[in-house]
Amino acid sequence: MNTPSLVPTLDDLRSELDRAERELVCADMIDNGQRREIEMADARRRRDSIKAQIAIFDDAEGRN
Repeated sequence: MNTPSLVPTLDDLRSELDRAERELVCADMIDNGQRREIEMADARRRRDSIKAQIAIFDDAEGRN
């Protein structure tokens, strides 16, 4: 039986980054100021986390 990997691929991360950036844009359109700030902060954290994971991939490829 072939089980899926728990480690995301670089393509997975890039796809997640696209989604996180769209979520950030959508959060910026929320008309409730308090909710907008909360949603934007969450989206920024998610985006930044994914970018950091991509940087690890890029760094590892640079070493090989």
